Amino acid sequence: MQRAGCRSGRLPAFASSLVVAALAAACGGGGDDRAGLDDATATMYAANAAQIASDAAGVTDAGVLAAQAMVAAGAGTMANDGRASAQAAGAQPLATSATACPGGGSVTVSISGGTPQSEGNGKLDAGEVYQVVYAGCTGAAGFGRLDGNLAMTVTNASGDSVNGTLSLATTATDLKLTTPRGTAVLNGTTQRELAVATDSDGTVHLSSRFVTPSVTLATHYNARSSTFTLSATDIQRTATLVGGVLQSSTIAGTHTLSGVLPNATFSFTVATAGGATAYGPDGRPTSGAWTITLPQNIVVVTIGNAMATIAIDHGKDGTVDRTITVPLPQLDANAG
Repeated sequence: MQRAGCRSGRLPAFASSLVVAALAAACGGGGDDRAGLDDATATMYAANAAQIASDAAGVTDAGVLAAQAMVAAGAGTMANDGRASAQAAGAQPLATSATACPGGGSVTVSISGGTPQSEGNGKLDAGEVYQVVYAGCTGAAGFGRLDGNLAMTVTNASGDSVNGTLSLATTATDLKLTTPRGTAVLNGTTQRELAVATDSDGTVHLSSRFVTPSVTLATHYNARSSTFTLSATDIQRTATLVGGVLQSSTIAGTHTLSGVLPNATFSFTVATAGGATAYGPDGRPTSGAWTITLPQNIVVVTIGNAMATIAIDHGKDGTVDRTITVPLPQLDANAG
């Protein structure tokens, strides 16, 4: 049943973005697209389609890279004679230690599954299992503050954290990344393939694949708390870092995104279109295209030149019925 004063269908073209947003909040926008999409709902869909998958992959990459950096710095290691004594006594090898992070906070790393030599060599090796607990850890890999837990099982590894590759299964439990944009908390299991190459000037190039049947990402952006579920996800991500600080990133791939927001719920599939989509140092999208497939509509979001163009195909017949153009700050304000 509609609330008093709420109408389905299109809002007048002259309606300002503030009026549109107010109507959407009052009417609980989102969810059912059978009657078409109003501008506010389409913009909200576009913002989250462009943002959330990148953030989920980024939280995992932050956790893995920080773990590599702290293991290289000695987290989780103990004297080899102590390890050897534990093995001789028939105990399961387990190295555990807490280490201060470069910018504050700490990380506790527990390692099992390897040998005293492999677990003390400062890098992740095939067969090793890691339990990593972050407590306000900053500066470990140039990211924001990390809290929570990350379990990692290494299935393949070569090289090291500077130039190398990793295959691993990760399970995040309340793994929270805090940045100036807000907080994002990840829960769930993923399969990860990572490759890192470092230039002579120290610039780091990260390539990763993020595959998962289902994870959740709880965000607090733009003074709102929302929960998203990503399922059937297969995303390729690249990132460039200088001095450990993110400079830019890209993603390409597909996922199904379901969201529970303060005034809306939704579920749709998202696919990047025409190549990888790009993100700036703050993690916000800067260019690219995304296709959103809803039960009755298709929405194509194209970002470039600090603007977002949202093209809506009612009835999925291949014809664009309406186009919305908004500046990127307005799109960003609708994410989360």
